[in-house]
Amino acid sequence: LGWHGRTATGAIRFRNRGNWAIISLSRDGEMQDRIFRRFGFRTVRGSTGRGGARALVESIRILKQGGIMALTPDGPRGPSGVIQPGILMMSQKSGAWLVPCGVSARPRKLIRSWDRYVVPLLFARCLMLYGKGVQIPRDASEAEVEAIRLALEQEMHRLESEAEKILGFPRS
Repeated sequence: LGWHGRTATGAIRFRNRGNWAIISLSRDGEMQDRIFRRFGFRTVRGSTGRGGARALVESIRILKQGGIMALTPDGPRGPSGVIQPGILMMSQKSGAWLVPCGVSARPRKLIRSWDRYVVPLLFARCLMLYGKGVQIPRDASEAEVEAIRLALEQEMHRLESEAEKILGFPRS
């Protein structure tokens, strides 16, 4: 799992492995879908705003079959840095592990968008830090799922802060 604004590094790092990504049905999603497919990803189209239920069902099927998915838990519209419930349900229904990741790159361009999208510049040093994976038990209560969501979100922010610090960016 990595935040929406940090997908470029993961797309490059995990290219041509046949992994899956969920891409929005929006106009911006069309461009991102073409880019991810060129990088060798397979895609499921849909998001919280449009096509979400179908994308959720298809993703659960893929995960149950052993597929690996690159996921942005803050979705295509945010709020940035807040885990949305669909990914938690996906894990709970499929038994898939959620592995938190923090990403940074230097030098980079920060796009003025809701997610402050990071574009690594030529010859950038990119860093991806991974945390301990978690599974959401099938029988977890709403309170237990929320506790896992908050802990996972906190760990993703911690990992991103650590990656930023290692590459010499001031703490934000």
